[in-house]
Amino acid sequence: MRKKTTLYCWFCCAAALCLMVGSGGAAIAADAITSDVKVTPQRQLSDAENRALSQAASRILVHVNQARKEIKKNDLNAANDQVAKALTLVKIIENAAPTYEVAATIKSGDTTYVDKRLVEQLVVPIFTELEEVESILPGIKQAKREAASKTSTQSPNVVDMALAFTKASLDVGEAKLDLQKAAEALNEKNADVANQRLADIQNKAVSFEYDEWDYPVVKARSDLWEALKSVQRNEWNKAKAYVKDAADTVKLLKDRGGKELSDKVKAMTDQLSALTKKLDEKKDSAKTDILSLWDKLTRGL
Repeated sequence: MRKKTTLYCWFCCAAALCLMVGSGGAAIAADAITSDVKVTPQRQLSDAENRALSQAASRILVHVNQARKEIKKNDLNAANDQVAKALTLVKIIENAAPTYEVAATIKSGDTTYVDKRLVEQLVVPIFTELEEVESILPGIKQAKREAASKTSTQSPNVVDMALAFTKASLDVGEAKLDLQKAAEALNEKNADVANQRLADIQNKAVSFEYDEWDYPVVKARSDLWEALKSVQRNEWNKAKAYVKDAADTVKLLKDRGGKELSDKVKAMTDQLSALTKKLDEKKDSAKTDILSLWDKLTRGL
């Protein structure tokens, strides 16, 4: 009887211990802090609007580059005019940029944080195949080289290699602050400060990224843009050659992913083949098709 009683007591103790461990596990499993952040698009742009937005950002850099040239010539009034034009473009971009509602809820214990706000997407992609951009890239690269040489012991060749890129973007919000400071400096006839502020836009507000995967996309995009310019000049054979180059480049992506990517590559090469037929027939609607395919490539295929 005593043996049975002892076994019973051990069983009760074990059961109680299991309950304690179970309840302790539940307590440990509860999160000390939770967060819920939701991002909801409020204003999205069409493909044509996205192109216009990018071109507006490119034009800002055109005027920054020109303003620095005017300062170098000691024509501060002309430089101020260039800065004013760049600030006008900033307002246009702020008015049109995509916006998102960001709602955040963070809790810990009895304390809750809630915030909701509208955020503008002011980091705008710069597409290097656009005509305006080609003339400003040397100025941007030079500003980055100069900044790097002040803080780096690397040789110029290493710095130049670091400037290789497949994507470029402009932080319009950051550029706005520097443009405003440059305008103030020009009004005060302080050329050195104004020039430095403008150089900061080229060096800090313009970002370069390099991704080997993106290279075929960038190359195909460039070929299509050249095809568009050829069609506008009625150079149909040149346009066909550029479209063929774009198709060959896109095919390089086929083996870089799974079935989904392979299907996208096939769909695009089929569209490029159909485009070639339109070019053979010299159809003006080919321009619309080229732009549509270019827009698709800006989204990554």
